[in-house]
Amino acid sequence: MKNPYAPLNTFVAPAVPRAELWRLGAGVALIVALALLMATAFGALAQALLPAEGYARYAAATSQGPGAVLFILFGFGFFLIATLVCADLLHNRRPVTLLGHPTLAILQGVRVMVAVLLLGIVLWLLPPWDMSDLRPGLAFVPWAMLLPMALVAVAVQVTAEEVFFRGYLLQQLAARFSHPAAWMVAPSVLFGLLHNDPSLGSNAIWLMLSATLFGIAAADLTARSGTLAPAIVLHFVNNASAFLLVSAQEDLGALALYLIEVDLADPAQMRALIAIDAGVLLCSWLAARIALRR
Repeated sequence: MKNPYAPLNTFVAPAVPRAELWRLGAGVALIVALALLMATAFGALAQALLPAEGYARYAAATSQGPGAVLFILFGFGFFLIATLVCADLLHNRRPVTLLGHPTLAILQGVRVMVAVLLLGIVLWLLPPWDMSDLRPGLAFVPWAMLLPMALVAVAVQVTAEEVFFRGYLLQQLAARFSHPAAWMVAPSVLFGLLHNDPSLGSNAIWLMLSATLFGIAAADLTARSGTLAPAIVLHFVNNASAFLLVSAQEDLGALALYLIEVDLADPAQMRALIAIDAGVLLCSWLAARIALRR
């Protein structure tokens, strides 16, 4: 019987020569420290270079509304840079090895993008949809004007997360341990834990569970494809929909065209929302798998 995870061996191969656990621990510490250092330096540089009035406008624009969401999303770029630097410094590997073979990654990414977008269109068109819970978010004209920048911002955010979780962590763990519990489940659980939202109280567990399931699906696609592209595309479509089309979180929905009326503190509503997300994730994961078989 053919091993569906055979491409994982090629994807993990660059990590094997320097797969010591101490390097992984040091690498995670270096990535966090370097990202925070760059973020702090960026803020200090902006304050030093901009005139007082200009810096005040910059601070106001990035503290609320669409500017705040863009600021958060682009901020993940520091973690992306830090992860690429870590792969080079601590593991003596070319940063591109975190992605996989570039040509294959592009081909797989295009296939998965087409499949997942077609699925999304079908899901939007299929009845019955109750639109009564939707209310207008950002007005259409500013939404359309910000859309190109917002798409780039989402791409930066999801690429940073995938390069770290399904690239760096998955590869380094798979180079040491063959069992999927180590390279698939463990990074996904960490991914879920980092999505904890204390403001949701006991309901935060559902959000963490949803993120963990997504991590497992993304890791599965990475192992089946041998590149990071399918996971990046799946993550991009998922987050672009949540940030730019319909958002359930008002504080992070400033870029969304619509907001959905849902009380995230209500266990019943939260479970229903997570169930819908899980169903869409399952369909998207299956669509990506079908696209990768071509």
